[in-house]
Amino acid sequence: MSGQTYEELIAKISELQQQAEAVRKSELDTVIADVKAKIKKYNLSAADLGLGGNLRRAARATSAVKVKIAPGKYRNPETGEVKEVGAAGRKPTWLVSLSADELERARVS
Repeated sequence: MSGQTYEELIAKISELQQQAEAVRKSELDTVIADVKAKIKKYNLSAADLGLGGNLRRAARATSAVKVKIAPGKYRNPETGEVKEVGAAGRKPTWLVSLSADELERARVS
């Protein structure tokens, strides 16, 4: 191989990591100034950059409306299985994922 011992290679890695961190720190001010200038030039917000804390709330607000599942019998459209669902308790995954129209069609009288 290289003729170096494991300890020598580890020491070299550590030295290179220190050098890399020093170069990163020396370039950081320039990079930050460049990014700030571009943000100002293009009038970008934190949300435009995907950095806003309100992204999760915005995603939830645009999600589908939750459909209330009334107690009764429902037929799984994929398997044909009929499942009786009560008012309380966890609903089957296939039933929760149905839209209002699909839910109406799946209901068994």
